[in-house]
Amino acid sequence: MASRTLGQIPRRERSKVDQSMLNNLLAIFDDEKFMKEMVDAHAPDEGDVDVQSLFLLVDNTLRGATAIADSVVNPKGTQGSGSPALKPPKESFNPPLAAINEVACEITCKALDTKNVRETMISIFHELSSYSWVNKALITLSSLALFYGDFWRLAQIQPSDKLAESMAILKGLPAITKPSDVQKIQVFGVLNEMIKTTLDMTECIVEFEHDSKDVPELSTAIDIPSSVYQIIISVLACSIQFTSLISLVDDYKGKDLPTFARKVNMIHHTIKRHFEDYKKKKEEIREYQRLQRLFNAPTDNVELVKALFYIKDDPQPLYIGSKKTTDKVESLRRKNVMLLISDLKLTAHDLSILIKIYSERKFHEERYEIVWVPIIEQEGEDVLNQFKNLQSQLPWYSVHYPTLINKVAIKIIKEKWHFRQETIVTVLDPQGRVSNKNAMSMIRLWGWDAFPFTDSVGASLWSKPGISWFELLVTDMVIPKINEAIKSQKYIIIYGAEDTKAIHEIEEPVKKIIEDGVPIVAYNVTKNQLFWSGLESCMLSKLQTKADVHEPLMQDILNIYTNFKKDGGFAVLTRGSQVVINDSIVDVTKVLSQYETNWKKQVKGNEKTFDAAFKEHRERVFVLPRCHHFYIPNMVGYIPEDVKCPVCPRMMKNIVKFECCHGAH
Repeated sequence: MASRTLGQIPRRERSKVDQSMLNNLLAIFDDEKFMKEMVDAHAPDEGDVDVQSLFLLVDNTLRGATAIADSVVNPKGTQGSGSPALKPPKESFNPPLAAINEVACEITCKALDTKNVRETMISIFHELSSYSWVNKALITLSSLALFYGDFWRLAQIQPSDKLAESMAILKGLPAITKPSDVQKIQVFGVLNEMIKTTLDMTECIVEFEHDSKDVPELSTAIDIPSSVYQIIISVLACSIQFTSLISLVDDYKGKDLPTFARKVNMIHHTIKRHFEDYKKKKEEIREYQRLQRLFNAPTDNVELVKALFYIKDDPQPLYIGSKKTTDKVESLRRKNVMLLISDLKLTAHDLSILIKIYSERKFHEERYEIVWVPIIEQEGEDVLNQFKNLQSQLPWYSVHYPTLINKVAIKIIKEKWHFRQETIVTVLDPQGRVSNKNAMSMIRLWGWDAFPFTDSVGASLWSKPGISWFELLVTDMVIPKINEAIKSQKYIIIYGAEDTKAIHEIEEPVKKIIEDGVPIVAYNVTKNQLFWSGLESCMLSKLQTKADVHEPLMQDILNIYTNFKKDGGFAVLTRGSQVVINDSIVDVTKVLSQYETNWKKQVKGNEKTFDAAFKEHRERVFVLPRCHHFYIPNMVGYIPEDVKCPVCPRMMKNIVKFECCHGAH
């Protein structure tokens, strides 16, 4: 069917043109099946148009045209605003004129002729199938810019330019620029804003395509095909409405345009938000890469510590607790810095140990400083009050406000130094090199004796002859008066289980054995946080030395942790500080429960000591378990890759397990 001009469309049809077509266009915004058909038509060839140059021309044209339209719609509101600055395009750039003209025809005469927006969309996508996605949007917008800019350019003619004046009359411009029809002027205002919005959406995807080439991991941050589809619908709607408006016979006057404009604004908001999110993520990636390089090869500690804070927000981000003043990071230059990294649950026990260390004269003579770096995920007034309360107890440096902590630095701290909510102390030398990723475990175990808290000191402390994990872990601070029992060589049973039934079952035979005169003291450490903190410190500190997990000392530590986590609980029997048995609470309970009936006679008849009789009966009762296993918490920062089974010659399997104890040990 031959195309008809606007003048050939009957008046009754013409008044319905923009109404029916805008409603149909509104419907296909969310028609996923139709959108897929348009997307599937994409068949780009190797050659394409310079996106930046084409956008520059479109931007110049539409910004100029919409500025003129604004002055007509609202002459008082645009006084003195002037014309937007236009950027010159590349001299060698040749726009795709054939495609622009063909699409211009599709979105004006042909669209109004057929009144079938789906057919028009199919024609546009077919015509532009060989172009890139962004160029599809740009060429379509160029087609609108071509006649929209040409129309409004005539509004600025000089009285002496009779040719332009005649053309303006033929285009109906005087009827529009003279605000005799207020309703039509208002519709032009809505349309003009919608064109600006469509231009801004297009600018977002143009910038995104150009800017995301060097960050392929963010290449899908904006759904470009979907965005282009929506932009082309918006351009088609603008073209249909504009073509109807410049017709001097228009009974409809864009009644549905505000509804359509609201939909376009929603789409614009989504694209803009995705673009802003992309820019933020790209900035974070760049910052992450910068900090990675810095953390891997620092030049001095000041540079590294500065990277932890938003220095631009506060040039003096450090607060000195003992002086109640702020300070620059430069005050740490040529010093050894201990970064105390924690949340707001820094324990009183840890704090007391660190204060004792900080109070040592040698600590300051050797040019050491502590800086508290709080990692706080929550926000709000209560959180800030908790921060200030804890900060007031610290005599050393801390960040002035928790919001000054660089969020990208937090990510690297978690990755490189394995911060997982549990307090860590990372030791830096004056050059910013890490002397110890986490010295907190050795600080808990040895206090000042571990100074200067380097990895080599930790290895030296663990290599001392006759070192006992039991003496390190079980002290009067952890279990009051335990040293008295150790010195008097009493039998000691330490046990723990989350199941209260298991606790009751072991306490019942222990009570009877004590009543029978055996010198035993028993302690339930299930809820003893200092015990569990000490146990994990032993495990972490020992594993940080790359210890062989087959060492008896290492196996004892891992057995307690594994039995508690995996086997329902643990129980350790010692004589003084000498460990007799370290087993699951179930197995120890079974042996103790058979004391009266099976091995009491050996003890009472002085045939064997209590511990010897216990071990002998246990060996008779239990056979070698089918599987041997132990747990190593990921917080240690070192998990051995290959471990030989301590029972048989095979290699052990490595099984990953995720676990949450909701804050309990």
